[in-house]
Amino acid sequence: MSVAVRKSSPAVIRPPEPVTTTRSGAGAIKLTPFDWPFVGVPFTVLLVFEHLSHEAVEGVRRALSQALVHYYPFAGRICSSGAGYDGFGIRCTGEGVEFVTGSVVCGLTEANIFGELSGAKALFDELAVYYPVGSYGSDDPLLSVQVTEFSCGGVVLGATWNHAVADGAGIAQFLAAVGELTRGQPSPLILPARCDNAVSRLPMLSNPIVEAVLACPESPDMELIVPLELTVPSALIDRVKAEYRSCSDDDGQPCTTFEAVLAVLWQCRVRATMPPGSGTTPVLLSFSADIRGYAGARAGYYGNCVANQPLAAATSGAVASASLVDLVGMVRRAKARLPDKLKEELGSGRLFAGGRYDMLHVSSWRNIGFEGVDFGGGPPARVMYHSRWVGPPTVPTCMVYPPCRGKDGVNMLSIAVKEEHAEAFLGELAWHT
Repeated sequence: MSVAVRKSSPAVIRPPEPVTTTRSGAGAIKLTPFDWPFVGVPFTVLLVFEHLSHEAVEGVRRALSQALVHYYPFAGRICSSGAGYDGFGIRCTGEGVEFVTGSVVCGLTEANIFGELSGAKALFDELAVYYPVGSYGSDDPLLSVQVTEFSCGGVVLGATWNHAVADGAGIAQFLAAVGELTRGQPSPLILPARCDNAVSRLPMLSNPIVEAVLACPESPDMELIVPLELTVPSALIDRVKAEYRSCSDDDGQPCTTFEAVLAVLWQCRVRATMPPGSGTTPVLLSFSADIRGYAGARAGYYGNCVANQPLAAATSGAVASASLVDLVGMVRRAKARLPDKLKEELGSGRLFAGGRYDMLHVSSWRNIGFEGVDFGGGPPARVMYHSRWVGPPTVPTCMVYPPCRGKDGVNMLSIAVKEEHAEAFLGELAWHT
């Protein structure tokens, strides 16, 4: 069904005037090497709440202004000295963030918000303010928030932010603070920090995604990748955990949900995309790791502190024929070496001779804070990443979501296979189930 969203004109939400005056003289916050790659890169998160009163929605607007007192860089703008990436910063001008309200004359279920991506994509496109990649200008807001009310009392909050200002954990921390202020807390429970010498002193880490692009800059195949919504069922995850527990001598350490999901995804994708007779082709699994603990970052730090790290490499034949327990073991051994890997100088491109389509990158929004955002009606029933698919992905990626209402298992967005491999990919997942 076609669902229309009525939107207000964008409003500018600023912190209280005294904060604007005080902070504007503080100059610019210098971006770190973890921030630089994301200058001008927009990300959008959609939070679906089943029950939220109109008064609470109005409270979000007021709380957003209050939150900018504590998270004042969000109200600033990106600036550049013209001296390359090292010259980028955030001007703490207090110019404000963008705020839009919307309304839909049907319920969340009727609008297929809890259904498959294909059934509600046109609606999702209207539930946030979107900026195409690379379109951010120096005068554009670093955060745009849209709150859309449905006739059933449900609400979808769409937040689009400049990724140079905060990573996923950082924006989740900010939205949680807005929720706390909406519910009447006098100040955020976590004291935020945007400047941290421990992070800014770290060198630029090798990035397998960037290296993959450099190793294979022309990849027309990537333009054929299609978005799919997947759910790895709880029964399959529990079975992998039980088999690992019975077969492994890994000091009794249980297999995690994320490790089980990684093993399933990697094998399903390799089997679906592997051409006949190509069992010696190198394939790589990588993931996004929050390294605040490794870096010694301050509590409450919300700037970028994520490393995209190679997790496991093997031949396609080895991954396709391995048991899921063996793949979990491979993943766990690679994770155990991660602290040392973060200290190494990784050779540029040496792991990526197979090209970008032979790589799977997994990023997770589980347990980073989105599941705890509460504006007065309880936590979100669904959390999603969304874009308008303005271009092909950099590398094949799966974005893992927090638990979703009505999904018995781990729900995710796959931007990882070409259309010609989509049916086989879904079939491999069904076969494991």
